[in-house]
Amino acid sequence: MRLGHLAASAGTNRVDLSWTNPDPEGFPDIRVVRRIGTHPVRPGDGVIVAEGRGLTTAADTGLPGETVHYYALFPFKNTLPADASPDPYHLLSAMPTEPYGFAERLYGSLPALYRRYDTDREQLRHFLELPGDELDRLYSLAAASLALTDPGRVDGRLLPLLADWIGWRTDYTVPVAAQRTEIRAAPRLYQSVGTLPALSATTARLTQWPSRNREFVHNVARTNQPERLALWSRLRDGAGQWSEPVFASSDHAYDGRPAGIVLPDGTAEIFYHTDPGHGWEIWTKRWTADGWQASRPVVSGSGSDKHPASARQGHRLWLFWQRYDPRLDRWRLWSTTRTGSQLAPSAPLFDDEVERTQPAAVADGSGGVWLFWLESGELRWARNDGNEWRRGTVPAGEPPVHDDVFVLLHPVAPRLWVLWASRQERWTVAYRTKQSLDPAAADWSPVRTLPKAAPTDHDRQPAALPSGNGIELFWSTTRHGAWSVDRATLAGTTWSLAGLVEGGPYNHRGPLALPLPPNQVLLAHRSHQGEPGTTTVDTRATAKLALQGSADDFQTYTPDGRFARNTVGVFLTPGADEPAEQVAEVSERLAEVLRDVLPLTCRPVIIS
Repeated sequence: MRLGHLAASAGTNRVDLSWTNPDPEGFPDIRVVRRIGTHPVRPGDGVIVAEGRGLTTAADTGLPGETVHYYALFPFKNTLPADASPDPYHLLSAMPTEPYGFAERLYGSLPALYRRYDTDREQLRHFLELPGDELDRLYSLAAASLALTDPGRVDGRLLPLLADWIGWRTDYTVPVAAQRTEIRAAPRLYQSVGTLPALSATTARLTQWPSRNREFVHNVARTNQPERLALWSRLRDGAGQWSEPVFASSDHAYDGRPAGIVLPDGTAEIFYHTDPGHGWEIWTKRWTADGWQASRPVVSGSGSDKHPASARQGHRLWLFWQRYDPRLDRWRLWSTTRTGSQLAPSAPLFDDEVERTQPAAVADGSGGVWLFWLESGELRWARNDGNEWRRGTVPAGEPPVHDDVFVLLHPVAPRLWVLWASRQERWTVAYRTKQSLDPAAADWSPVRTLPKAAPTDHDRQPAALPSGNGIELFWSTTRHGAWSVDRATLAGTTWSLAGLVEGGPYNHRGPLALPLPPNQVLLAHRSHQGEPGTTTVDTRATAKLALQGSADDFQTYTPDGRFARNTVGVFLTPGADEPAEQVAEVSERLAEVLRDVLPLTCRPVIIS
């Protein structure tokens, strides 16, 4: 029900209200509530001026002058709900004036003779009250005008004028108090125009709903922006429980995996290639009980150094990698050693100019270091006994070696395990063992393969740890849709069931497992989480596809009405009980207002 003919008239320290009630039977009772600064929003939100049945007027007296007072009328019958909201048409405001005694001042300024003969009936005194009261009102209004530029005190009806002065668009749907806050915050908001914080603040102000913002420029498919794989890690404790993934470094790469060693003090050091902006370099990072330490370059400034391999021979560190030689237009193997903190000068590993790639290294525990690499389509090896290198070739087998060479020393026999990835119709992990550490012995086992869950799966980038008489294997696989990291153990010739270690919608690749005391395992790997890029759509990646249309969608698309370089998505989360019509109305109003806080070249897209 809506009251009619609402009026508020202000006088000296008082406000008189009047109204008509078109439905005295349905809503016979009225409560009048007053507040300062903004209208009451609930029946108990302020001072109750009057309440009763059949009221059509109310007088609010004893008020401070030159202060705007805001009123809300609540019609009801018998019982007024405590959470009732006032009808916007039932809101009034008025500013009473303050008496300054101008009539007495005028009367006191008259000659004493006039006042002497006016003592009986005081006609002259009463006459001067007419201009005196008006002067009181004018002076009070003039004094109140000093606050016309103060957003906290000015009459709420004048707030749109203040907003227009600074180019702010008034939202008449919010309370007066909220309008005051908007005007006070507008200068700071204007300073942040074109930023995501300004977008978030404006969305929260207008909708009161949770929201997330996303620049869709990162979702536009570009052929020169592949996935950037950053470093992440997990730690497995002695009870076999994995920690949550930890972000290790934003140093990115597009391929390969880290290499690493465990140091005598129980910490771990990994090596990896990354591009800091001027070519591929080899960097290192150390893990301690306090977490990951800062990254630093080991091999830098040479142009293109990739795919490091490392081995620890006592207190001596061996580091190998492949370097592109532009003079020969081929990759060659380079190496260096470190004793303590002293790094020896790097140099080509062998004197010839043959192309060699994919180094993998391990120390054999008897003073020797084994190095494996790919050369002319074959898997070659070399062993350094501390003085010189002795070289040989691993016998050919099926499936052949194509990429991702990894070598492990198993201390039980002892024997060497060599694992790799072979590309047939799909990538497959293969392995074989050398039954002794005698370089002259031709004691290589037959080639075996890791069983697949399905023929269409890709398995590659194996990394292993000793486990009993067999191994514990970690590898990259597409068995779960996107690239993920799986784990399985091998005892004799029997593989356990594969278990997921790192999965989800993001691609996780290139695992490296390092055994840490006491009975822990550090698993480092590369992931494009937080570093999306353009990839081929894979319909099997159901977890990734399920993110389409959400703020977490990191896939790339060709430009359309939403995914473009100049669009910003605002994902709203309205309440479950919000009507669809109201959501659409709020979204439309928000899209219009956001143009004031975004650059002219930017277009907001509201998604709810």
